[in-house]
Amino acid sequence: MIKKFLQDKEKKVLANNYLSLLVLQAANYLLPLLILPFLVRVLGTDKFGLVMFAQSLAVFLTVFVDFGFNLSGTREISLARDDKNKLSEIFNAIMIVKLLLIVVAFGILCIIVNVFTRFSIDKNVYLLSFGIVIGQALFPVWFFQGIEKMKFVTIVNISAKLIFTLLVFILIRSESDYIYVPVYNSLGFIIAGLLGFILCFKYVNLTLPRYSLVKRLVYESSSLFVSNFATTLYTSSNVFILGLFTGNTIVGVYSSMEKLILAVKNVYAPLYQAMYPWLSKQTDQIKVMNIKKMAPFVLASGILITAIILIFGKFILNIIYDDKLINSYIAIFNILSFIAIFSGLNMLYNALYLPAIKKYKLRMNIMIVGGVVNLLVSLYLVKLYGIYGTAISVTFTEFLLLLLGYQYFKKNSKF
Repeated sequence: MIKKFLQDKEKKVLANNYLSLLVLQAANYLLPLLILPFLVRVLGTDKFGLVMFAQSLAVFLTVFVDFGFNLSGTREISLARDDKNKLSEIFNAIMIVKLLLIVVAFGILCIIVNVFTRFSIDKNVYLLSFGIVIGQALFPVWFFQGIEKMKFVTIVNISAKLIFTLLVFILIRSESDYIYVPVYNSLGFIIAGLLGFILCFKYVNLTLPRYSLVKRLVYESSSLFVSNFATTLYTSSNVFILGLFTGNTIVGVYSSMEKLILAVKNVYAPLYQAMYPWLSKQTDQIKVMNIKKMAPFVLASGILITAIILIFGKFILNIIYDDKLINSYIAIFNILSFIAIFSGLNMLYNALYLPAIKKYKLRMNIMIVGGVVNLLVSLYLVKLYGIYGTAISVTFTEFLLLLLGYQYFKKNSKF
């Protein structure tokens, strides 16, 4: 009877966290999707592309500052959740490292915008976009995932993002207002980050962590950092490379479609994030059993989404953007649609299963292979085929990562 109660309680917590993460993820992608058509129309594809290009650079710096703590931090917090002193020490250790990395990241950004002409022309756009990095670093999603209390932090995050959304709709009126987009975007992230950070002190105290703990956490997260950075090479680097070889207008066209695909891709993320703390504590056999049960449903949903895009893609783009230039690149949207199939399964094996069995280095190696392959293929294909080369390289990389993740799972899932 007690065992059944505990199991029901665990399922209830898991369901609540999944719903909270689903709402949080929806806010992170649906709110920007509401803004995208508005920004494309008001700013034009050229200035919209510039803003997206600056955001892609901010994503690289965000990954650097996160340093893999989104996974390792969640696991550490989950294991120490019943010991407030230990919980406080881990939280403070991670935040100290993140704050130091913010300083380093800003230094890197200053060098980039002052040395390279491509960035110095619109220096202010890149500097103002750095607020995204600060906000993401302060916002401790990993902490609330670890203690499995996502409800309040979800409300806080959505409220802050709504501020950005409203400011854009109310105050952006012409192409010359493009400079305010990164300001409002950064403002939303920073407010969310500060409020989330303050909420943590309901569960932890300010303490000075042991140097040995900081050193261990940095060492254990280093492989996750490398794998996350490699992941960024096959996500944000595509916009970055395309921008270097083409121009802001083509970046704007590609970004308008990529944002839609990313929203689809990240449908799976809340489920995997909610399951991760729970799955980490299960036996290897239960972990494998759950992954096997989930795979057919993830595959079926991916196929359905891809089919919808292939059939109704032009209609979807026309309804959302109503832009002749974007509609003329419908083939890009069709190529990217296959990511819905590949990414869900790729994330199931590489973003849920491997971290849950603490195979951080293996995950790192897989992500490095994917990141390097994508970088090389993208550099080659973009030179030859422009925007089409970008779409082909990112879709191929998702497929490659799926194959690598599944190969390891299949080899090690037989008991």
